[in-house]
Amino acid sequence: MKKFAIITNSSKDKDLLFSKKVEALISSLGGESLFLGDPLIRAVSISDGEKAVFGESVERKLEDCECIIVLGGDGTIIETARALGDRTIPLVGINLGTLGFLSCIEKNRMEYAVKELIEDRFTIEDRMMLKISFPGMKDSNSCFALNDVTITRSGLSRIIQTDVYVNGDAVGSYFGDGCLVSTPTGSTGYNLSAGGPIVTPEAKLMCISPICPHSLNHRSIVVSGDDKIRIVIGESKKSPDTESFATIDGQIFVKLNRGDIIDIEQAEKKIKFIRFPGQSYFKVLKTKLER
Repeated sequence: MKKFAIITNSSKDKDLLFSKKVEALISSLGGESLFLGDPLIRAVSISDGEKAVFGESVERKLEDCECIIVLGGDGTIIETARALGDRTIPLVGINLGTLGFLSCIEKNRMEYAVKELIEDRFTIEDRMMLKISFPGMKDSNSCFALNDVTITRSGLSRIIQTDVYVNGDAVGSYFGDGCLVSTPTGSTGYNLSAGGPIVTPEAKLMCISPICPHSLNHRSIVVSGDDKIRIVIGESKKSPDTESFATIDGQIFVKLNRGDIIDIEQAEKKIKFIRFPGQSYFKVLKTKLER
C-alpha cells in the first residue's frame, strides 16, 4: 500500500502532533498520505438518516485511497466505518483512547504498523454489519451498525417490555432496562457489559442480550447471521405509553413508544479491517481484558 487517508479524533490529538508524526513517517517510507482531520458528524437523529457523514469534498479525495488510518478510539472507527457507505476501503485503528477493542494498534507501535502497511505485510478481515429499520414509523430511515443496536428505557426507575421475535417466531419478552442486538465485532462492547457472550469477529452471528432483566430466567441468545430479528416495544406496567430509545452504535438514536417495531438483519455490506502478522484476536482480547 502506498496511498493512505488519515482521520483523527481531534479531542484525542488536540495539537495534531501525533497525526503529523504519522504523516511524516508515511512520507519517509515512500508513501502518500491525505490528512482528513475530523470530518465526521456525531449523534444524529434517525430522521436525519445517514446522509453526508463524509462531505462531498472528502468523498472525492477518497477515490484513490488504499487504506484509512484512524487515530482515536473505537467510537471514531465506528463512525468512519458507517461513513464509508458502499466503499470497501480497509481500516486500521491506532488507539489514542482507553480500552480500544477495535483500535488494534497501540500508540507506541505506530511505526511498526505503518511499516507493515507500506510493505504489504497484513491480512484483511471482513466484518458483518447490521441493517436496522423501523417499519411503520413516520420519517424514519434504515441505518447500519457495526457494533450494536440497543433499546433502552428513557425514564428514571421505569421498566420497559421488549418482545423479541426471530424469523417471525416469538422468543420471549424481556422486562427490565431493555435489550440489545450485537454483531460479533460489537460483542466486546455493551453486549459484554450486559453479560452477553464474546464472539470471534469472523463469525456471522447476532447476539440478543437483555439489559438488567427483572428475571433470572432470561439469558442471551445467539442466532445465525441469516436470521431476521424483530423487537416490539410492549406496554409498560406503569404507563400505557412506553417511552424508550433505540441507539445505533451509540451514535444514532430514535425515540420509541408502545407498539413501535425495530427490524434487524445482516447488512449486505461488509467492513474491512486490517490485521497484522502474529496479531491473533485472542491475544488482543486477553491484553484488553487484563487492563
